[in-house]
Amino acid sequence: MNSDYEFHSRWLIGRSRESLWDALELLLASDDPMPWWPSVQVTAYDGSSLDLQARSRLGYALTFRLSHLRSVRPTRLTFDSDGELRGNGLVKFEDLGARESAMDIDWLVSTDRAWMRRTSWLLRPVFVLGHNLVMRQGEKHLNEWLRVH
Repeated sequence: MNSDYEFHSRWLIGRSRESLWDALELLLASDDPMPWWPSVQVTAYDGSSLDLQARSRLGYALTFRLSHLRSVRPTRLTFDSDGELRGNGLVKFEDLGARESAMDIDWLVSTDRAWMRRTSWLLRPVFVLGHNLVMRQGEKHLNEWLRVH
């Protein structure tokens, strides 16, 4: 039973890469760096690690910590993940023009939820769909939040 996942998402953002980076730095300097993402709740943040709970539209939730946040402005952000999702991630930022950029999010994780490991042979497509739905919502709501702020 393989509980390893390689998630790849591309978010198109209605801001230049520099403007997006400025907004993300302001968010990371705040108490709640993800007020725009309804499915992902920050349960603790100390400036260097985020404790998160992600709720899938498919009826399950996962808790995990993103830590060792490392950034190279304005091109990339890397992180490690622990908890019910263990692994690491890379976010690359690409300028697509004066008012558009892309965030390419690559996340390699294994799940520590016993029922998810035991059922991955059958439910892997459901877990991938759940992740993709959460990520599409994140892209949509980040763009909406950035239009207002």
